[in-house]
Amino acid sequence: MSDPRLPPLPAGHDLSAAAFWWSFNLRRNLRKRSLKLWALGAIGIYVLQVVAGRARPAELGSFYVLILPPLMGLFFGSGVVREEIEDQTLTYPFARPVGRHWLYGARVLASAAPVVALTLPFACLAGLGIGPQTATGYTLAALLSGTAYTCLFALSGQLIKWPAWFGLAYLLFWEGVVGRVPGFLGRLTLSTHLRGISGLPPPEGDLSVAWVAPAWPTSLAVLLGVTLVTLWLAGLRVQRKEFVLTR
Repeated sequence: MSDPRLPPLPAGHDLSAAAFWWSFNLRRNLRKRSLKLWALGAIGIYVLQVVAGRARPAELGSFYVLILPPLMGLFFGSGVVREEIEDQTLTYPFARPVGRHWLYGARVLASAAPVVALTLPFACLAGLGIGPQTATGYTLAALLSGTAYTCLFALSGQLIKWPAWFGLAYLLFWEGVVGRVPGFLGRLTLSTHLRGISGLPPPEGDLSVAWVAPAWPTSLAVLLGVTLVTLWLAGLRVQRKEFVLTR
């Protein structure tokens, strides 16, 4: 029960606190050595492929939409709360009169921001090699890919003991194998809907002839839905869960 002597919190307090926590964690992420290594890899691969002249625009777009964002989202998203527990900093935000789900959402989106920043520009450049409309599709797909995968793996970090292993298995067997299957089963993967948004060619294989991308409004709704639902479910769990910090 709140103390009646305390003044009521101003309107928009949760939102402003979440914005502060987002900017704080974004700055912290930008100082990480691991992010510099990811940046070196993302930039280096693009430069090497362009200088060598071996990569077609669609191949570059596929890498910066379907391959790099999921891997980065797994790396940065699966341990958003565990990192706070290990650093003994979880009590700092959770002791404030702010909804935990707001702070969790800010933390996850701060983890998704570097993923998007290191993939979206190169996806756009790859699309420009084909045309402005393709560049728009690649750019939107890279944005949705980075946020959707980061939110999905952040939720797995709340539910699974070894989220990194789960994430790798999910990417290899579900996205990598099931995503190649035409029809309803393939549409249960994020990669299929990312192809629907970006217009990337169908996955290679014997079934590629029968593979048809979903309509882009459907893919947009699915990707936004996965992002929002996973963010909401994990925020709900954070709101109700008791965290024990051990020294």
